[in-house]
Amino acid sequence: MSASNDKTAFVITRQFKLPRTVVWKAWSEADQLKQWWGPQGCSLEVGRFEFRPGGFFHFAMKFESASTMWGRFNYREIVVQERMVWLNSFANERCGIARAPFSESCPLEIQNSVTFSEQGGVTVVALHAEPFGEMENESKFFAELCSSGSLEQGYGSTFEQLAGHLAKS
Repeated sequence: MSASNDKTAFVITRQFKLPRTVVWKAWSEADQLKQWWGPQGCSLEVGRFEFRPGGFFHFAMKFESASTMWGRFNYREIVVQERMVWLNSFANERCGIARAPFSESCPLEIQNSVTFSEQGGVTVVALHAEPFGEMENESKFFAELCSSGSLEQGYGSTFEQLAGHLAKS
């Protein structure tokens, strides 16, 4: 796994010794996505899954010792087995955008672009995340998340959960 960041974007790349079709399914099927997406220690409950441009993935993140948090993807672009783009945000129970529970300065929406490429049976997944429609204080907060390693830790643990899920395939 490798990760890099700058003041406006975060990028993380991971290789999996599996065909792209297998890795793609982990990202594009609700039953698989709920097995690995999100912070370590949470279980995901899918409220809505519409895997198409304009569709939503709305989910509840449930923790043993904390309140349930809601999240959502608003899919913007899907090129089967090659690329997907979505706006990621915290949400309320009705799938509306909500502020992050940990900061008023966290951007309301983060645009995630993930690409999938395969060579010799190894699939490379590259995720690029950046604030979308952010205010100046939100951009500054995101840059601080990048420079502090918080995003690398968060996305890194999510990708580790993906690796564990794929290992069961």
